[in-house]
Amino acid sequence: MQMIVDIFVSFVNKFFEYSLEILPYFFIATVFGAFIQSFISFNIIRKFVNNRLLSPIITAIFGASAPVCSCSMIPIAQTINSLSKGYAPAISFLISAPILSPVIFFLMLGMFGWELTIFRFLFGIILAIGTAYVVDFFFKKPAMLPMFSSSGQKLDRWTLFKNAFKEIFLGTGKFVLIGLLIASAVSVLIPSSLITKFAQFPFSYFFITIFSIPVYVCSGEEIPIAKSFVDLGMSGGQALTFMLASAGICIPTISATFKFFPKGLAFFYISVWFLGSIIGGMLYDFIF
Repeated sequence: MQMIVDIFVSFVNKFFEYSLEILPYFFIATVFGAFIQSFISFNIIRKFVNNRLLSPIITAIFGASAPVCSCSMIPIAQTINSLSKGYAPAISFLISAPILSPVIFFLMLGMFGWELTIFRFLFGIILAIGTAYVVDFFFKKPAMLPMFSSSGQKLDRWTLFKNAFKEIFLGTGKFVLIGLLIASAVSVLIPSSLITKFAQFPFSYFFITIFSIPVYVCSGEEIPIAKSFVDLGMSGGQALTFMLASAGICIPTISATFKFFPKGLAFFYISVWFLGSIIGGMLYDFIF
């Protein structure tokens, strides 16, 4: 009985420790994300979406600034794909959006500091843009596709901001809360010696990626979980591999890509995520 009480107390202490680390950054991120949603127009993307040179860069940056999760980004990606003459803009957005956002930036900063945060963002942007240019070269889109068009009602910017703030704070906050609970449980229940031994295994990055595929995380939920792994002995690069794979190789997202991409491109997209997660983690550990 005493052992259960001790585990529960440790769990509560760890939960409050992680929460105090992350919540101030989460609030700042929510304000920033709501500002972007309410004051930056999608017409910017529409304007550049068929520029072969600039569109992958624009949609990658748009994905990095849009506080969406790996599933809610699908309708936006479909819209970009329907507006574009090629697949590259949608691919670039699909890679950057689930792993880069204002929420993720501030959560990363709060739990991992500047070094890993900046590396994750630079690697994510490079992966998104580089993959898009490769896709543009090797995968040609059929000339005749239905074009998406819509007319939206103009709303007051302050109303948009309040709605966006509420959506991000409640919608994203629940996933961050789940992540904090899982991270606290992992930190208390998994022996650090086990994680340390696994971290020393030569093929650990590969198996971390395999392990991460069925783990559905959303909107920064992976960050506190990865933090608990690092606290138990995992390297920063191995934690990065987990964060990239769990956020990027999302099974619902992968299923959706088969609906609006050719099968060959969908498999290429999955392969990029798989290899990119491994390379990103290994590269970080090699450099730092």
